[in-house]
Amino acid sequence: MKKTLLAMAAAVTLSTAPVSAADGEIVLGKVPFTLEHAYHQSVVRYFEGYAKKEYGAKTIVVDGQSSSESALSAVENLIAQKVDGIALHSPDIAMSETAVTMAKKAGIPIVTTLMFPMSKSTPHVQPREDISSFRMGEVAATQWLKAHPDKKPRVAILNFGGFEQIASLRTDPFFRGVQSVSADAELVTVQNGGGSTITSMDVTLDILQANPDVNIIFGANDDMALGALAATEQLGRGRMDNGVPLTEIIAGVDAGENAMVKIFNPNCSFKLSHGQVRDNGIAEVDTLMGMIKGDIPTDEWFQVDTESPTFDYWNNSIREAQAFLEVNFNFDKDLKAMVAKQR
Repeated sequence: MKKTLLAMAAAVTLSTAPVSAADGEIVLGKVPFTLEHAYHQSVVRYFEGYAKKEYGAKTIVVDGQSSSESALSAVENLIAQKVDGIALHSPDIAMSETAVTMAKKAGIPIVTTLMFPMSKSTPHVQPREDISSFRMGEVAATQWLKAHPDKKPRVAILNFGGFEQIASLRTDPFFRGVQSVSADAELVTVQNGGGSTITSMDVTLDILQANPDVNIIFGANDDMALGALAATEQLGRGRMDNGVPLTEIIAGVDAGENAMVKIFNPNCSFKLSHGQVRDNGIAEVDTLMGMIKGDIPTDEWFQVDTESPTFDYWNNSIREAQAFLEVNFNFDKDLKAMVAKQR
């Protein structure tokens, strides 16, 4: 079963009055991949606020710490606390399968996000990142060839290391998007950036020293894209001339503040990202509450799709990015002024 976020909202939020648990309070558990990243911090913030406002529910957050062991321990912790529902975000599909089995055995509804377990046996929130990643590949290749028609796209990718669904949602669609514009585009290398700015900087330095003609770099999150940017700048690259690529084009995923400031700087080569916070947090809560109320089966696959809007220098405005950041990242600064300071 599959629904869009809009259809999902209509299905499970017709009545938003608090649902009484045995002790009179609904308690939802939330296990983010890591609270080190601004993206996951923002999803947690939205999850907590929406659960409280719409359902009068309390949230207990246990950090997954970018670790399968920590995430599984977090789920065990929440089960021991007898929460009424659990939202899990982890790229480890085997661990997620174990976590889902444990929660079901305890009679606790569980919803996964972005990365589904090995078997599709529980409701799942799926940001359509494949569509947005493909679009970014198209735009990156188009803009590169517009500036350098005699230089085919040569792509380097930074990923989290071996996660099949990250490949299917982010890295593979991105390169297919590049190929849709330039059939002879070359995928030079795919390296593990570890989700880290520092690691990705070091990895990108090695990539560019061995392959100086790489001209498109895709980081599977913004932290890795920012690390790639730092590496290019260290090598005297990372430059554009009022949006015209001189050395390379860099893309990321999450569309947070640090990325947007770079994207709208006309002389920086980091130029594309996509992301979603609000709709993912809302969908997680609505899905869990639908399961708790009996509107959504707890033991069947039920996919809720959300969009992951794309932002790039050439097709979006600072005003649009400002509005997105305000809604999704609790942003209270002036993006245009921040960009101007970098020039």
